[in-house]
Amino acid sequence: MNPSNSGERKPESFTQDKYPALGRLDGEMFWVHLYPFLLERGYQLRPRYSPDWVPSWSGIFGNMDRVEDGIYLTVRAKVIDAVRLSDGQRVVLKRTKQASRELQILCFLNDPRRREDHRNRTIALLDTIPLPDSDGALAVLPYGREFDSPPFHCRSEFVEAMSQFLEGLEFLHENGICHGDIAPKNMLMGESTIVPRGSHFAAPLTHGGTSGIFRWRKRCSCPANAYFFIDFDHSLQFDSPDARNTALATGTYGRFVSNPPEASLTVPFNPFRVDVFQLGIVMQNLINNYPALEIFRPVADDMMLADPFARPTPAASLAHLHRAANSIPRWRAKLPIKSKGGGLWRTVQRVIFGGHFADRWSRKDAERDRDL
Repeated sequence: MNPSNSGERKPESFTQDKYPALGRLDGEMFWVHLYPFLLERGYQLRPRYSPDWVPSWSGIFGNMDRVEDGIYLTVRAKVIDAVRLSDGQRVVLKRTKQASRELQILCFLNDPRRREDHRNRTIALLDTIPLPDSDGALAVLPYGREFDSPPFHCRSEFVEAMSQFLEGLEFLHENGICHGDIAPKNMLMGESTIVPRGSHFAAPLTHGGTSGIFRWRKRCSCPANAYFFIDFDHSLQFDSPDARNTALATGTYGRFVSNPPEASLTVPFNPFRVDVFQLGIVMQNLINNYPALEIFRPVADDMMLADPFARPTPAASLAHLHRAANSIPRWRAKLPIKSKGGGLWRTVQRVIFGGHFADRWSRKDAERDRDL
């Protein structure tokens, strides 16, 4: 996975005194202290967090910008990547509290019976690690990347992604849960078939954390790809079977998208309708970026109606999406589309590489794009 608010980035200005070139930041020492404990539990962090780590760029001509272990965590980092030693699977460890609402909701949604529902697009909870001598815990989650990176190649890829997220939102609402923070950074996808060589957690447009050619495959040329929601910090859970129609809450939700017009710190509103609005904004932004997706704009517009109770349910929006998709000839749905930031040469590249599109990115480019 590639989680929201990872806190893993390079600051715009690097200050030698504040960030010692041959040392680790204070905020990273939490993970350094946990390194032996996590090894005993079967998880290994990157070499930088080993207590015995020696910077690979040591020396008079060393440059931390050119090596993988030069990527560091910021002070407030809550997540980090690791390898599960039993099978080599890449995972993400997220700091939380043993009694946190997020962990309770993750456990609820990962109940085997709920996990069997194909509409369950919640990130899997692989393990929970109670931290020694504290009320903290680590949630062990699969590695993923943001759902819209690499860019969409054709309309059918967009339809598949939005279909899964609408299904997933309907599942959440049926189970009395509103997400509360639906935004691209909380919407991930698996990358094993799309990026066969994998990507670096902190620099997701590189394979190993250093500059080079980053290669990926068209989604429509791969087996079915899984999309899922992450980050339930802002989520609410209701017991009433009719909660999606009767629940009330106050506050503002999310950091990455606009709040709906009814959001208020004092006047109660229905939080389930906020989810629909926020996912509508995600769709709207994609449509704005890809002119060929204009046919789907009415779907997003309905989800963003000013009257929250005039907004459709996720299931109704899914049906609307499929009606629009079915109006497009199948051959046309597979034609390449381009974003407003993409030119003719990029479209030609996608065709020439026949499903394997290569682009050259520096690590700084990848980190800059991650922070946008």
